Amino acid sequence: MNQIALILTVVNFLGLIYLLYLILTKYRHLSSRKNDNISGIQKVNLIRFNPFEDIGGDQSFILVLLDKDNSGLLLTSLHHRSFSRIYAKPIKNGQGDNITLSKEEKSAILKTISR
Repeated sequence: MNQIALILTVVNFLGLIYLLYLILTKYRHLSSRKNDNISGIQKVNLIRFNPFEDIGGDQSFILVLLDKDNSGLLLTSLHHRSFSRIYAKPIKNGQGDNITLSKEEKSAILKTISR
């Protein structure tokens, strides 16, 4: 059972790395246009937290990537003994863009904006 959890964690981590690569490639491409009024990523924040009471340590995290208008995306990774999940959510003007955000995600966005 531990081997399966380890394999799932590694696969989830590799998926996160690939997702970040795609996001950064997209923003780099968009911000390289000279006539557009696109600013790219300007605010970045990483928050670690523990969403499950039965696991010690802050192994889950929220990564917030915002532009000057507080729009961008939020990546949430939830790690448990038996599973790992990664969620990507769009952010528009500091709020979830037609999506429900958890209290930890809302807090991470507010901390990112106030930095």
